[in-house]
Amino acid sequence: MTIASLLGTSAVFLAMGWTGDAGKMGALTVGTVVAIAASIAGDMSQDLKTGYLVGGTPDRIQIGELVGILTSAVFVCLTVVLLDRAYGFGTAELPAPQATLMKLVIEGVLDNLLPWTLVAIGIGISLIALALRLPVLAFAVGVYLPVATMVPIFLGSMLRLLAERRATSRDDKAARIERGTLLGSGLVAGEGLVGVAIAGVAFFLGRAPAGLGSEWAGWAAQWISLAAFALLAIWFWQSITARDPGLAAGDSRTV
Repeated sequence: MTIASLLGTSAVFLAMGWTGDAGKMGALTVGTVVAIAASIAGDMSQDLKTGYLVGGTPDRIQIGELVGILTSAVFVCLTVVLLDRAYGFGTAELPAPQATLMKLVIEGVLDNLLPWTLVAIGIGISLIALALRLPVLAFAVGVYLPVATMVPIFLGSMLRLLAERRATSRDDKAARIERGTLLGSGLVAGEGLVGVAIAGVAFFLGRAPAGLGSEWAGWAAQWISLAAFALLAIWFWQSITARDPGLAAGDSRTV
C-alpha cells in the first residue's frame, strides 16, 4: 500500500511539475502517513477483537492505543536516529532495503528515471499469480526480499507445514500454531532488541563493534553456521510439538 501510494502521489506531483526536493519530501510524507495509518488500523482491529474476547471496553482500548502510539512514536524515532548515527542508512551494516526502494520509486517517477517496463512486468506477474490463486502479497514479498532472507523464511514455513500435518487432532494443531507463532515472534523481537543494543554500543564507541565474526573458524565457518541453524530448528520443533498436559488429559477423557 505504501509503494502504491508513493507511485500515485509521485505521478500527481510529476503532472503538477513538483519535481524538486520539496516534491520528493512531500511524496515521502504522504507515503509515511499511509504506512502509519495502515499499520495502526490493523493494530486497532486486532486490539478491539482481543478486548472483546477478554471483556475490555472500547473507550479503555482507545486510551491504551493513544498511549501506546505516542510512546512508540517517541522511542521509534529515537531508535531510528540512533541507528543512523551509529551506522548510517544504506551502509553494509544497515542496508535498509525498504528505504532504498522508496527512494528509488520517488526519484524514479519525479526524475523520469523509473524503469516502467519492469514495473509493467511486475504488474503482469502479479496478475498471473492472482489468476493462479496464489497469495499475491506473499509472492511479491518473496520476490522482493533477498535470498539470504527468504531461505530461513521458506524453511520455517516448511517446518510449520510439517508440524501442522503431523498434528494428532484439531486442538493439537491449533496449539502447535499458537506456540510456534509466539516463539517465532519472540525470536524476531529478541533479534530486534539485540540489534538496537548493538547500535547503542556502536553509537557510544563511535564505530561499529568488531563482534565475533567468522574468520576464527576458517573453512569450518559455514558448517558451524549450518549446525547452529539445524540445532535451532530442532529446538524449535521440539518446543512447538511438545504435548500439552491439559490437551493430553482432554484426549484421555474423550477416549
